[in-house]
Amino acid sequence: MYVYPGLINQLPIAPHLDDICVALKSSSSHSLILTAETGAGKSTALPLALLNHFAGKIIMLEPRRIASLSVASRVSALLGEEVGKTAGYMMRLESRVSEATRFTVMTEAVLTRMLQDDLFLDGVSVVVLDEFHERSVQADLALAFLKETLSLREDLYVVVMSATIDTASLSSYLAAGGEGAPVFAVPGRQFSVDVEYAGAVLPSDAVMRELRTQDRGSILVFLPGIADIRKTATELEREAADADILILHSSIDFDEQKKVLSPPDDFSRRRVILSSAIAETSLSVPGVSVVIDSGLVKINRMNVAAGMEMLVTEIESVFSAEQRKGRAGRMQRGRCVRLWRENDVRAAETAPEIARTDLTELVLECAERGVYTRDALSWLTPPSAGGWKSAQKLLIMLGCLSEEVRADAENSVRITSLGKAALTLGLHPRLACVALSALRFGNAGERAEKKSGISKKERVGLAPCVEAALECVLAYSPYADSPSALQKRFFSDLVKRLAKCASRFPDLCGNSGSTEGKAASAVLLLAGFPDRIARLEGDGTYRFPSGRVASLPKKDRDAFRVFPEWIVAPLVDAGEKEGRIYRWEALSAEKAEAWLSVRSETYTETEFAEGTHSLRKTEYTCFGKIVLAERRVAAQDEDFAYAVCRAVEKNGIARLPLGEKTKAFLARARFYEAHTRACSTADGGDAASVDGTHTIAKSSEENLIKTVRGWLPPFLTGTTLRENSVYDALYYYLDGAKIDKNVPQTIVLTNGKSCTLLYDTAAEGIVRPTIEIIVQRIFGCFETPRVMGVPVLFKLLSPARRPLQITDDLAGFWSGAWPEICKEMKGRYPKHNWDYRAAERE
Repeated sequence: MYVYPGLINQLPIAPHLDDICVALKSSSSHSLILTAETGAGKSTALPLALLNHFAGKIIMLEPRRIASLSVASRVSALLGEEVGKTAGYMMRLESRVSEATRFTVMTEAVLTRMLQDDLFLDGVSVVVLDEFHERSVQADLALAFLKETLSLREDLYVVVMSATIDTASLSSYLAAGGEGAPVFAVPGRQFSVDVEYAGAVLPSDAVMRELRTQDRGSILVFLPGIADIRKTATELEREAADADILILHSSIDFDEQKKVLSPPDDFSRRRVILSSAIAETSLSVPGVSVVIDSGLVKINRMNVAAGMEMLVTEIESVFSAEQRKGRAGRMQRGRCVRLWRENDVRAAETAPEIARTDLTELVLECAERGVYTRDALSWLTPPSAGGWKSAQKLLIMLGCLSEEVRADAENSVRITSLGKAALTLGLHPRLACVALSALRFGNAGERAEKKSGISKKERVGLAPCVEAALECVLAYSPYADSPSALQKRFFSDLVKRLAKCASRFPDLCGNSGSTEGKAASAVLLLAGFPDRIARLEGDGTYRFPSGRVASLPKKDRDAFRVFPEWIVAPLVDAGEKEGRIYRWEALSAEKAEAWLSVRSETYTETEFAEGTHSLRKTEYTCFGKIVLAERRVAAQDEDFAYAVCRAVEKNGIARLPLGEKTKAFLARARFYEAHTRACSTADGGDAASVDGTHTIAKSSEENLIKTVRGWLPPFLTGTTLRENSVYDALYYYLDGAKIDKNVPQTIVLTNGKSCTLLYDTAAEGIVRPTIEIIVQRIFGCFETPRVMGVPVLFKLLSPARRPLQITDDLAGFWSGAWPEICKEMKGRYPKHNWDYRAAERE
């Protein structure tokens, strides 16, 4: 049994550390699931145990930069070392590791790049995925890649750690040889927390009440987003002068985040920490005794149809509510105030990101690994089918993937050099393409050198407009609101990465002698946001290529008298009915036309003018669903049949000139199909037509619309649509001769009278052969005629053609209702013959 630093032995996980490592080594799946309550010490203590039990390097994935730094610092302190010796961290723009480093905490993007660069993870013994319950896209991708690597190495192990997670499905996913991954549960050091359901109370009011009634400890307030946080902060700064109001959000300065996560300098002042979901699990805020939970959370959801994400405020899950409550009981008995009613309904948990957010980065990472279909990789939760297709479509538009014409449609895309270069920049593919667009124009200019501080040797391949391109990237990157020193590091790092791309991917570079200057931001942004070009449609409202309409922010609408015709909007929310544009750049009409001229498509559409049968043919030039131009063109005879069929497919057969003759024939055809065992089918056979799960009658509206391109065009001539043409087409298609034989239009009664048959739909929805006739004309008829075994329905009328009776049983009518009717009719019409036993005298 190994000896650990004294502070480790005080943690709840300490007695279990060696057992966990032994269980991991003996696991047939080379994996283990560790669930531990908040405060158990898993992130701090387990790395030390793994260092003792395994000879190779240990890697831990943390979802956030501040958490990576925190874990590395705590482990180093326990070892009595500086960060960067045995324990270190790696994140974008900041790393502290050395040759002696055996334990490295990484952020998600860094681990993904390592897995791509080294499939076998040589020298690594254990990979730990911490806070896995957050289920980010990158964490799910890392686990899928690691599962592949586990099958290639016998000395690599994976630990999945979480406060709470569905261990059964995860264990089954990691199973090897029929045996699931072992699950190790460790209790935490959690004090009891009293819960109060306060209902719909303003967060600032709830804070003020707690400050007045609770005299010690910090108050942690969970709010959905930065706008809510800043609004509440403003309210509290006016009312709570004796308290320090702090903000914890991913967008704030890194040093400010560290200040919040450190013990206060002055314990006599109360602290109120306004936080997003960032403080739910992976970050420890010291001194918290009260949690105020708004019950809301902001999450991204992908609107596949619009090709845009929606940042929506939703009710948090039961799991999140419990995690938030637990933050009040880390060091002492705590209190949680929930700003909703106890009986409010909540989902058990939030769907993982991979099932609801933008998958562009994931799909491109998979493409570099040779995975082009979502089922080609084993996933804990498969990516959404719509999200995968949407991401591939965007990557093809960006040029990161190329389409190939192959017999196997599932493998019709391949990663391009632009796609491979984009992955080396550590940016979202959209921003990477904006940055890489600088390579098209040649060597870098002096401003780029001055801004980045790189040497002339490192500038090979960069463009005169590189500064503008990279400033665009910075403006829309996660570093947009970071301190200037961090922004400068980001800028310098990106220029150096671009220089390497220019050397590695010379096909992406333009002529070195280009004189292209600093381009407009909107033009540069089009390289990464081609689907975010939009055209003015109304008062500050723009239409995007997807067809989605979005409006400018109110402050921008108020500021403009004349809105730009074209914009590029990198930050836009699809919204529910109408989207919202948050950030945009104006694009000149000249630049827009030039860019669209090589990307637009032209097609013609032929249709009937509304309300008439006249033909209209229009030529449209479009980019997606943005109509750039349209013009009328002369319609040809061959356009006529296409236009007629398209009108039927769009509006139904009512769009055709159906006179009484045609309608009567269709009624007879439908009666025939309803009352024959050998129903005609759409392909002309004698059995019912089956489409999926239901039978389609050949004469039904559904089938006639579906098959119109087969039965109607042969009977159309010229460019005039005539009723006779439609009747002839239907008569031929539905085998009119057979219908005439079995479903007559007229019938001769037993008294010799000839009557017209109507085929009406009765109230119960059944088509019945019907005769509407004055009662004297059926005198002498005692047997009800039948059509295909169905008795004819008689609608009997008085001499004044008023309704008398409806019957399909003549014999029953004469013996039943007739005597009373006859008595009444004789009084009204004494001059008429009322002897029903003989035929009416002409």
